[in-house]
Amino acid sequence: MRTLLVSTYEMGRQPLGLAAPAAALRAAGHEVDAFDLAVETPEAERFAAADLIAISIPMHTAARLAIDLAERLRRLNPDAHIACYGLYASTLYERLTAPSVPVGTPAEGALRPLADSVIGGEYEPALVALADRLAGRRNGDLVASPIEGLGATPAFARQQYPVPDRRGLPPLEEYARLDPGDGSDARVAGYVEASRGCAHSCTHCPITPVYGGRLRLVQAPSVLADVAQLIEAGARHITFGDPDFLNAVPHSLGIAEELHARWPEVSFDATIKVEHLLEHQALLPRLRELGCLFVTSAFESTNDRVLRLLEKGHTARDMERAVALATSAGLTLRPTWVAFTPWTALDDFRDLLDFVERHGLVASVQPVQYGLRLLLPPGSPLNGTLEAEGRLGPFDDAGLSYTWAAEDPRVDALQRRLSTLVEEHARDRDCSGGGLSYLDSFREVKRLTAEALRGEGGSPVDAAAIEVASQPRRAVPGLTESWFC
Repeated sequence: MRTLLVSTYEMGRQPLGLAAPAAALRAAGHEVDAFDLAVETPEAERFAAADLIAISIPMHTAARLAIDLAERLRRLNPDAHIACYGLYASTLYERLTAPSVPVGTPAEGALRPLADSVIGGEYEPALVALADRLAGRRNGDLVASPIEGLGATPAFARQQYPVPDRRGLPPLEEYARLDPGDGSDARVAGYVEASRGCAHSCTHCPITPVYGGRLRLVQAPSVLADVAQLIEAGARHITFGDPDFLNAVPHSLGIAEELHARWPEVSFDATIKVEHLLEHQALLPRLRELGCLFVTSAFESTNDRVLRLLEKGHTARDMERAVALATSAGLTLRPTWVAFTPWTALDDFRDLLDFVERHGLVASVQPVQYGLRLLLPPGSPLNGTLEAEGRLGPFDDAGLSYTWAAEDPRVDALQRRLSTLVEEHARDRDCSGGGLSYLDSFREVKRLTAEALRGEGGSPVDAAAIEVASQPRRAVPGLTESWFC
């Protein structure tokens, strides 16, 4: 059974979304090829030779790219069984399985769906079962028993995770690296996950409609064996991509302890929510001792009403405490934001910029964050909230999100201008390694915000109004890939 696993985009990292299912499929005896569209040039022969083409869609950008790819693959290899799997698969079930791709002659007018199968949640068992079924059909052994997780309802059966199989993937050097921020050379980075899902249910998070507060722990031996092969491949820094590294403290801390014991020269980073930074503040110095260079934390907004609607479990004051605790522990804190929501006012965005500037975080926030707009995929808990307010717009088939408009049209206009600005800046930095600094980008964001607040016909924004307060002179480590969702 020739299976081609395809990744379209995994935020500049070697795709675990290919390595994990590759291990499961190969263990079941299937022939597996892996292809990363983000860094490899498509070759028609690889797609045409596959019996099963399984496309990983772990995030919004990947889903949009996957839909475009699936449309082309339908025409290139009409006999292949196309499956979509990953976090966004089950929420987009109707979009992926609706007849939409013409097949045959125009006169026949026949349509096929983008995907023959959709697999969500803990996808490896269903993907293996699907490959087994297709192999059986090819060999004349028709099997019709239902496969749990295949369809609109994701499956969450606990499993023994195999060590991800990274054979055939592009080398780590093709992906984002760690920039230590101190002028020293960038380090090759690897990516692992010690857990899946999340114990929390933030209403804006794409994990919530799928996992619904469920958490699945990846066994420590599997995680550490994956770390070992990444280090053998050249990695000197590891990103723990768990939605929250402190969802299960004994588990994650034990893995960090063992990583440091075996490879004391290897650093790492992790994502930790504000609520956990406060709850486990005593652990922060220990994380730094173990080699944690920076922590990504979803701050989202400085407006407490918005934070309550997003069910973040923290306040703006808590965010200030988190910054102080991380700084005291020697950790760099890198906040992320949902800068624009249906409830965001211009003053709120100005307050967000003030928070970043006042707490010395200008160099810690990737400028692309300032243009991010709340996404509302199918199943988002916020869809009901906005519908009750009479503010939920139609589903944007291309954008894969329900639409909404801010109460103040100036907010939407500012978001569009900022999105264009910061994406251009990010593209210049990623492509050339130079371009405008974070400080330069921040100053431009301040300028556009000041113009929006003054309105049409307002007096010009003078230089003093957009000057940025002095920021701490310290190294700010981070990855070289700009953060997109």
